Amino acid sequence: MNYEDNDISTARHFRACQQCGQLTPAESPECAHCGARSLLSVADVTQARSEERFIRAFLARATPVTYAIFGFNLAVFLLMSLLTVYPLERQLVYGADPLTLVAFGAKTNALLHQGEWFRLVTPIFIHIGLMHLASNSYVFWMIGPTVERLYGSARFLLIYLLSGIGGVVGSYFGHLSSLDPTIPGAGASGAIFGLCGVLLVFGYKYRADLPPVFRRAFGAGVLPMIAINLLIGYLVPFIDNSAHVGGLMTGIVLALLIPYVRPGQERVTNSGLAVLAVCVAIVAYSFMRAYQQGGKYLPRTRPARAVTQLERPEFRPEGWVPNSSATK
Repeated sequence: MNYEDNDISTARHFRACQQCGQLTPAESPECAHCGARSLLSVADVTQARSEERFIRAFLARATPVTYAIFGFNLAVFLLMSLLTVYPLERQLVYGADPLTLVAFGAKTNALLHQGEWFRLVTPIFIHIGLMHLASNSYVFWMIGPTVERLYGSARFLLIYLLSGIGGVVGSYFGHLSSLDPTIPGAGASGAIFGLCGVLLVFGYKYRADLPPVFRRAFGAGVLPMIAINLLIGYLVPFIDNSAHVGGLMTGIVLALLIPYVRPGQERVTNSGLAVLAVCVAIVAYSFMRAYQQGGKYLPRTRPARAVTQLERPEFRPEGWVPNSSATK
């Protein structure tokens, strides 16, 4: 029985030559007996080599923007941790105090109504608490390099930034009817959901160009992850699911409009450098404006007790609790 199984397994690696009818290795385009070439075998070998080149070029493409965003998010979080009035053990659970979040550029509908439009950008790089940073960083670390390898660094940064802005806009409209427009919200989840939306569309838009392993991972393969995370956002009260939806929809639209850069065909262009420069300038300008406004919320002399800042009426809504900040 074992010999028969082995014979069957071995036979699967051979094909019958259309010219002479003899068995010949399936991976070889030429018959080992008569030398006749099989068009089907040639096509299979050509396809396999093309897929191998695609995967090798994909894995070889650098992802510097992913590393830069990851490092910048961590730096902002550490700096907030140094300036917040909360003790370290409280920061690990609740993050920085609300006024420190606002000083660094967290989004509130009230301040957007006052024309502080830089808060459409700065919240993308701010996180509320260590668990918030860790969870977003983990998902970003899993998805970010994939999207950057597919689209190149310049287009990736543009997609990330616009998806994050779309998430903040979604959060704004999701809280228009809120009784408290002053609770700060922040987080990279909108941008991350945007990257998921890109992979969702990418799997369908370019399915004819992708190796089978990519077709399985993208497109419908991304749907369960999106659905599960949207469900979690719906069930957990302090998660801002409207930001997730806003980022997701923005990423879907961007994937329909922005073509990807096939691995192995990337090159440095003036337009790409211009896109990178503009995106970096927007982020830098937004945080500069947050720094200019931050003096109103971060006095030079630290208060003797945390409640001193929280007693400011515009940032102390009735019934406020430390974990009421919206995370995205």
